[in-house]
Amino acid sequence: MAGSSSGGGGIGGGGLWLGLAKLWFLISSYAITISLTHLLTPDVYGQYYVVARLIAVPNMVIIYTLLFSVSRPLAAQFEDGCPDYRLLRARGVRLALALGGPTALVFFLTAPLWGERLNDPALVEPIRIVAPISVVYALYAVNLGTLNAVRKFRRQAALDMAMAATKAGLIIAFAAAGLGLGPTVGGFTVASMFALALSLAMVRSVAPTPRPEATTQVASMARFAGMLVVFTAIVNLLQSVDVLVLKSFAETAVQNEAVGFYSSAQQIALVPYSLMNAVALVAFPMIAAIDGQREQAKVRLYVSQTAKVSILLLAFMSSIGSACAGDVQALLFPKAYGAAASELRLLVWGFSGYSFAVTVAWILNSAKFSRAAVVLVAAPLVVVVGTGYVAIPLWFTSGSAIAVAAAGAVAAVGAAVALARHFRAGVAWTQLVRVAGCVAVVEVLAHLWPIGSTAGAMGKIAIVAKLVVLALAFTATALAGRAVSVVELRGLRRRG
Repeated sequence: MAGSSSGGGGIGGGGLWLGLAKLWFLISSYAITISLTHLLTPDVYGQYYVVARLIAVPNMVIIYTLLFSVSRPLAAQFEDGCPDYRLLRARGVRLALALGGPTALVFFLTAPLWGERLNDPALVEPIRIVAPISVVYALYAVNLGTLNAVRKFRRQAALDMAMAATKAGLIIAFAAAGLGLGPTVGGFTVASMFALALSLAMVRSVAPTPRPEATTQVASMARFAGMLVVFTAIVNLLQSVDVLVLKSFAETAVQNEAVGFYSSAQQIALVPYSLMNAVALVAFPMIAAIDGQREQAKVRLYVSQTAKVSILLLAFMSSIGSACAGDVQALLFPKAYGAAASELRLLVWGFSGYSFAVTVAWILNSAKFSRAAVVLVAAPLVVVVGTGYVAIPLWFTSGSAIAVAAAGAVAAVGAAVALARHFRAGVAWTQLVRVAGCVAVVEVLAHLWPIGSTAGAMGKIAIVAKLVVLALAFTATALAGRAVSVVELRGLRRRG
């Protein structure tokens, strides 16, 4: 039957698999972070993290641009069996080479300029080593977009998990062998090549059978991709610009170490952001396949429920991360990294604001409101850069965290306005009050249960127990206060 899929049909099915993949990605990322903070000195870890964030900007622009440029037109044809499957994939490959090839070359050639701009000539070689990832990731993204469009979410999840595990294994192994910063980041380059080869195998035999009566009109992929390049560039700068600006102001050894401490906190703060990507990845093909003009009520309901659940999940993760900032730093990193606990409290809420805005922006993109999506994510970028350049010289890492928190607030408000304007959707004030109550319960319990400076395994066990109890407390409060119901969660699965 055309349009069938074993991968799950909505947030409930596909979201579970992609959520598990994002969770695995986070586990792998934090395996890297925790290992490197023990294997490398804080200043070298800071160098590694700056290179990782720098290369992430163009690479994530490319991967998301290609993923959704391929996914949207294919998803729109899904019910008809994707009659233009081969044509759209061929266009995707050409677009991948056009974006990835020049990016890799420019990155390689401009590495000395980046070393100068970031106040660290030692970064030149590592930047050149990771430069080829851009073209490899571009081709990889075409295959990811194909799996996403035909709703093979299990395969998409398995592919992401394999990539994350390979990347973590190679980076940690090279660092443990004492090979230096260059080969350590080179583990990422090797892992990307492995992922590309595996993705080619994954997309075999996934093409749906077209319906004989299907008629389609193929829109320009390049036009949509052009808007996505701008959009994803802004989105990925949001994740990286604070640490890049911070590094550009680091002049002393103490400040370079502080960049390393701050980097560990930023990694923790990105947990809610990264996990919520699963919602966007599933919502995108779902909404793209709905006729927004003829099914406005269906779109409004779907968007409202997605926003409601997104806010609850972000509050769940962020409240615990903020309330237990010092405990989390002590659990995961060497003692010196606890210096960034106060920054983590601000960062986790700031990145949650980003996450909500980005989720809404992807919904706007899927509904063909691409310009509105760009405006939505551009506003917090302007705020974080402007505030950072003022606050960082005054307070250094604290100034950077303040900039992120301010930008996150702007992002969340902008997302709420966009939902109301374009979909007449949103989250009721009563729901926000319920969520705020859950957050307050977590803050109070965390304050009443200080772990202190308990050392060794017992201290870490106490921290884990505290995190579990706070998670249960938030969940119990949410259920008791009816912040979300099982019926609403099931409603996120699009039927028929």
